[in-house]
Amino acid sequence: MAIQQQINKVIHGIGASSGIITGRAYLVERFKVRLPQKRIHPSHVDGEVERFYKAIEEAREQLQEVKEKILDPMVRQHAFILDVHMMILDDEMLIQNTVENIRKRKINSEWALDLTLGKLDAVFNAIEDEYLRERRSDLHHVAARIFRNLMGRKHDDITKIKGKVIVVAHDLSPADTLQMRLNHVAGFVTDIGGRVSHTAILARSLGIPAVVGLEAATSLINGGDLLIIDGEAGKVVINPTEEISESFLERRKRVKLLEREVLKYASLPAETRDGVRIHLQANIEMVEEIPSAKSHGAEGIGLYRTEVLYLNRKDLPTEDEHYQTYRKIVENISPGVATIRTLDIGGDKFLDGYSKNNEMNPAMGLRAIRFSFKETDIFKAQLNGILRASAHGKLRILFPMISGIEEIRRAKAILEEVRKGLIRAKVPFDRGIKVGAMIEIPSASVTADILAREVDFFSIGTNDLIQYALAVDRINEHVSYLFEPLHPAILRIVRSVVLSARRVGIPVAICGEMAAEPAYVLVLLGLGLEEFSMNPVAIPKVKKVLRMVEAEETRSLAERLFQCATATEIKRHVRRWMAERFSEDFGRSIAEELKT
Repeated sequence: MAIQQQINKVIHGIGASSGIITGRAYLVERFKVRLPQKRIHPSHVDGEVERFYKAIEEAREQLQEVKEKILDPMVRQHAFILDVHMMILDDEMLIQNTVENIRKRKINSEWALDLTLGKLDAVFNAIEDEYLRERRSDLHHVAARIFRNLMGRKHDDITKIKGKVIVVAHDLSPADTLQMRLNHVAGFVTDIGGRVSHTAILARSLGIPAVVGLEAATSLINGGDLLIIDGEAGKVVINPTEEISESFLERRKRVKLLEREVLKYASLPAETRDGVRIHLQANIEMVEEIPSAKSHGAEGIGLYRTEVLYLNRKDLPTEDEHYQTYRKIVENISPGVATIRTLDIGGDKFLDGYSKNNEMNPAMGLRAIRFSFKETDIFKAQLNGILRASAHGKLRILFPMISGIEEIRRAKAILEEVRKGLIRAKVPFDRGIKVGAMIEIPSASVTADILAREVDFFSIGTNDLIQYALAVDRINEHVSYLFEPLHPAILRIVRSVVLSARRVGIPVAICGEMAAEPAYVLVLLGLGLEEFSMNPVAIPKVKKVLRMVEAEETRSLAERLFQCATATEIKRHVRRWMAERFSEDFGRSIAEELKT
């Protein structure tokens, strides 16, 4: 039955890929099916396990077929995402837990797999890092394919989309997206998903506007409805009137002009009007992101998250895998520097064979450098790979979640062991490789003056620092409003860390989400930060802002902010300051993140 047609209905979600587009809705009918739950006779258990394995093998063949049919060269470079999904099909936790559920509980495969997903969901829900948390969607896409095979349901053929449409779905897997003829797709709209889902990353890479996390899009939109999607503001308008359409078209013109204007800055140096040189680098998760980083003007890699090397696999990455990956990074970003952050996930949660205890508070438990100290063989394999890669370009090491001087000394001692081993083996590496500490725990910020004497650089991780300092779980919708980057306490912490580093002459970078927002960058520049690492797409906009101001005036701005008592007062003051210096459109654009 058709949904009642909506007129001028605006729904809000997450802007996953920027751009404003108008088009007709193409509804992908893929609603969650009711899974059968059956008890089985003990004599049927082996047959049920065999049925489950058969569904997995069918899923692997289907993904391989999708991969082989990708013809578009722009799309084909993203086919590695399907390899990730095929690795999930080999995941021991997924398979063994499900088989165990079938055998012990005497239940059918669908029920057993659903119980396994529930257990794994609890693990993913505890992850702080948004990118890693969003890998849950990959798990569910793979499971959905297995469920369909078990239930004998056909997989929708979405290769036959005709015309220029906006695809509307409850969710889209990377396999769905990669199969579409993208010259027929104007945009994506989904009920669920986040900015760092693989589909969102793919949409951004291909320049296709997308809004995700709309919750009720498939309930409100009919196939054929006229839609406007605003991929930056995260809005979708259903069946807009002519007046509303014209207002969005006008906004699109302004946005396009701003985007073209901003991209001109990608190749220019990041320098203030009074000649202060700023270093802008990129945060990446995959080697494949380096071309985008360079084309957007990144001078180097300020943060390479190595966690992706450990995920969705049965074994641990070897020293040689580490070496080959980091070598590709330094060679591809040359002559820029690449900062490699050592493993920053809790091994008891994510690494096969290391699942021991469920922690009550994983964010403050056995993770990051603490896990590396516990599993020194894993740590040394990674350090060996990093050091060997340093022979091929500029590379530096960043240790995460350092809480004090003893941890940084212990990390350096293990690194020294690895260095001596390579020297004995006559393996080349950079003997002067730089070592840094992430400042993301309040204790590290308070003792930054001590830590600064032990390392070559600091990198402030604002995401964790803010939530730990303000005691706010930023993924908890009930308290996330308290996550305030411009809280007076945060500004004081950042200033203190910068001053501590400056006294001993080491550089300070900032690699959290604050670094990607131009309005925040202006404040951080005023606090003395001169190295920023961010999503590559944000770099040209940040460059433009930096080239429009004088460093001296941002220092005056920052000083005045310390007279403010609340984050609201600080944001109000920053807004006024920007309004005096930037054009109306550009000022409004860079002030969006300061909305109360």
